[in-house]
Amino acid sequence: MRTLRHPGILRYMDGAETADAIYIATEPVTALSLVTESENDDELRRWGLYKMAETLRFIGEDCKMVHGNVCAATVFVTRAGEWRLGGLELVDALAGGDGQQIYRRFASVVPGYNARMAPEFETRKWDAVEAAKPGAVDGWSLACLIHEAFNGNPKTLSQLDAQGRIPQSLWPLYQRLHQADIRRRMTPGDFLQSASQSGAYLDSEFVHASLFLENIAVKEQDEKNEFFSGLHTLIAGFPQAFCKYKILPELLKVMEFGGGDAKVLSGIIHIGKGLDEAEYAELVVPAIVQLFGSNDRALRFSLLEHMDSFIPSVPAAVVGKQVFPNFSTGYLDAAPAIREATVKASLVVAPKITSKALNNDMIRQLVRLVGDPEPGIRTNTLICIGKLCTAKEGILDLDAGGINENSHRYVICPAILHALRDSFPPVRSAALAVASACAPHWDAVEIARRVIPTLSPLLIDSERPVRVAALKALQTMVTRVEAHSLTMPATTVPAKPANADTGGSSSSSGRAQAVAADMAAASMAAASGWGGWAVSSLSSTFSGALSLAASSPSAAIAPTTSQTQSMSAPPQPNPLSQSQSFSSSSVAA
Repeated sequence: MRTLRHPGILRYMDGAETADAIYIATEPVTALSLVTESENDDELRRWGLYKMAETLRFIGEDCKMVHGNVCAATVFVTRAGEWRLGGLELVDALAGGDGQQIYRRFASVVPGYNARMAPEFETRKWDAVEAAKPGAVDGWSLACLIHEAFNGNPKTLSQLDAQGRIPQSLWPLYQRLHQADIRRRMTPGDFLQSASQSGAYLDSEFVHASLFLENIAVKEQDEKNEFFSGLHTLIAGFPQAFCKYKILPELLKVMEFGGGDAKVLSGIIHIGKGLDEAEYAELVVPAIVQLFGSNDRALRFSLLEHMDSFIPSVPAAVVGKQVFPNFSTGYLDAAPAIREATVKASLVVAPKITSKALNNDMIRQLVRLVGDPEPGIRTNTLICIGKLCTAKEGILDLDAGGINENSHRYVICPAILHALRDSFPPVRSAALAVASACAPHWDAVEIARRVIPTLSPLLIDSERPVRVAALKALQTMVTRVEAHSLTMPATTVPAKPANADTGGSSSSSGRAQAVAADMAAASMAAASGWGGWAVSSLSSTFSGALSLAASSPSAAIAPTTSQTQSMSAPPQPNPLSQSQSFSSSSVAA
């Protein structure tokens, strides 16, 4: 077992010998005799018989040896459902050895061997064995295995003559393998050739696909492309265990060495959907981490395009520590397609990284792309930022509350203001939509001082969608500022202090403060009258009828009581009364 190597032979891992026993460690397998009928899928059985025939052909024709003990007890099944040939206790050379071959001396002591013993062994015609074609002896053993695979363990030799549940397409070949005359008996190599012809028992898509995957390293690129284009459909009808433990590792090897594309990745994702969490972590996650470290742009683009299919099943710790560092290099890639695909995939990766990585790394990288040379990337980047800013629980669950206030105020807000001046209309529209969504997170003072002035020119933008979006955004900003203004005090002017002495004995400084306060009140009243007059005049000009109601003599500013007490000169006439002599033509002028 240690020196006889073949894909169809049970793999020897290690061994130990003691005074009482010999211990042999092999790959994880189960004896075929212990496999239940429900687990013995028809396609797996077909593929298993193909592998056993191929292995016996190798032993007989290439090695010129005899196995002599092929049965369900010496054939083992891997986790993928593939058959492996074991039971090598009787293996020896076909000829030579002075007639002391092991199968000649010890075959009769093997339990249950009499029910499947070849006629030449039973009659001990060793000369006929040596004169026969290589592999003829094991042709009988292969027939016994076929009968046992379909009908169970035979009790007597006569039971091997019954067809039972052996398929009709296989029955003629079985009869030729089960030929008593060794000279006319079919060898495993002949069986393999005949059973693989068009329409024969081994002619199936499952067998062809398995063979292609085993020999994919020597296939031409055109053959690979053709095979992978139909792989997704084939996988849907294959046994789940075979897909997980046979096809999936082969596809991962293809991707690892740069021979795969989106079709291969699609097959990997399709198989991964049927795995539980532990199996996914064991079979798929290590490969995904390794693939993200590849410098092949075509491979990276395929990964980014299908991120939403596999990243949700990858543990957050693995994404944050092993996937995201390689993923983030896509923001700086020289290829625009990689940058854009990275932006779109950010929404899938964001829930899997920490708040620190989100705010310090991802958001800053996205903000940098707001100034990308490609207008499409700028637009998609703004849309991505907007979705991250408005993430909702159950839809886009971000770690620790998502984007923090510092990122909103000092990173995102300046980037949006810059985008509002972009020359590409969709960028401006996207920036307005993001500004509306982010308004609740921005400081009201900044909105009043910076955002609204920058946003206002877009109300008369040359593009109608931009104008409509600008109006909605402005309404949102005004609502935000209005809500903030309600929390502000009515005035910041300090209240007028009450006079301590009402008998006129206040100090000169107190009287000066009183005079100043009264003058300030008068100035405010005058300003109110001037403002009303100006508005009235302007409206009259536009309407064609000048109204002088706001500038009547009764609107003149009268001196206050404090002014009468402090000034001896009589009050001067109100200059505004002279406005009665203004003509409508002079106002219009």
